[in-house]
Amino acid sequence: MMTLQSFSRILSGDFDLTPPVIALLSANLVTIVLAIAGNWEAATVIFIYWAQSIIIGIFTVISMLGADTKAISAAMNRSRAGNGETGTVEPARVRTQAWILGVFFAIHYGIFHIAYYSFIVESGLFGVVDLSSQGIWFSCGLFFVNHLFSWLYYRNRLRQDENFMMETFSGPYYRIVPMHFTIMFGAVVMLVLGIAGITSTLPVLVIFLLLKTAADMAMHLYKHAGWQGNGSW
Repeated sequence: MMTLQSFSRILSGDFDLTPPVIALLSANLVTIVLAIAGNWEAATVIFIYWAQSIIIGIFTVISMLGADTKAISAAMNRSRAGNGETGTVEPARVRTQAWILGVFFAIHYGIFHIAYYSFIVESGLFGVVDLSSQGIWFSCGLFFVNHLFSWLYYRNRLRQDENFMMETFSGPYYRIVPMHFTIMFGAVVMLVLGIAGITSTLPVLVIFLLLKTAADMAMHLYKHAGWQGNGSW
């Protein structure tokens, strides 16, 4: 039987059942239960996780724009001094960098998700998304509450050093890999199933749920690894 200790060897980070971890697992579990009970098509589940990805992007921008510029500039200056570099980095410079990265991220990440939306909702490749379903918006609401809670829980516990901006900027992209994989290769799977006379999208749905849940947990644990001991990532 897999224990938390053995599970922690699979996922990066320290697998402690902190409140945000419990909330994240619960949101995923509720979504899976609703999907099975409501016999949702793959498109509906993928749409929910697309919405979650948007939510992650929102809190990423908030984290960058609300970063502790004094702490980051101090860390950058210590690093520069250790490397024998002259000059100092002022908090105002860090603030400018935060706004540039934040705006660029919002545009770039947003373009990605507009493209994903067309594949998920408009193409009909994975079925029909019933946007009138209360279950869909309930799941989306759960993920919003989860990420809001996680942001509030960790915002004063994360070490904000010279790597904070770029790590915050790049982190969300790793979490959309399962969605990208499903969209790119899901069409091939659906084509093969169609040739075999199978119209169900359940195989694609199962693959996506497994990939997405694993990515969710891995990235959450990686991002917040070690915060208990020293407040670092």
